[in-house]
Amino acid sequence: MENKQFIPGTHNSATGGNLVRWQRIFGWLIHPTSRCQSRTIAEQLQDGVRLFNLQITHYKGEWHFSHGTAIYEDEVISTLAMMRNCATEENPIYFQLFLDDNLFTGQDCEEFRKLVKELVKVYKSGNVIMLYAWIEGSAEYPYRSDIRLSYEEHYWTLDWSKKNAKSLLDYIPLPARHAEQYNTQYKENCKSQFLMLDYYHKG
Repeated sequence: MENKQFIPGTHNSATGGNLVRWQRIFGWLIHPTSRCQSRTIAEQLQDGVRLFNLQITHYKGEWHFSHGTAIYEDEVISTLAMMRNCATEENPIYFQLFLDDNLFTGQDCEEFRKLVKELVKVYKSGNVIMLYAWIEGSAEYPYRSDIRLSYEEHYWTLDWSKKNAKSLLDYIPLPARHAEQYNTQYKENCKSQFLMLDYYHKG
């Protein structure tokens, strides 16, 4: 019986959106390993998701969502503003912010630190709260909130495959396949307030 008590969260939350225009023709190649959600952030908000994992990159002078090889059309600032319109005191929204080490854009760490300083002014407290900001692949956290949520996160990682692989395909980062096989048990076994998954609707 699925545990209905947890609040849903999503990993790589923005990957259900559209790729930037030049990447769309390569979607068949990019999506299998980069896409971790089938629904947009707006749709996830309607579904009750209240914990978001946001990986971003600095692209053409703006902050966009990102994951590995993928750069997404949606911009970070406008998406956070949309979240503010959806959040309430009784039903707050939380997000984690990651500076992705994107294959095409790399990591603009200085601009990220500037962004985080600006976001802290708005999202340190209130109905939409930034839990932390992290530069992927480093030990640097430009910001950490004092708020500590009770949450579990379950999705494919290399460490997971080393411990749990049952076939060669389990060693390949295929988020949709992993979610199809394992999300049901993750939901049934969750004991925390929040549960963060890839492809939340699968399994």
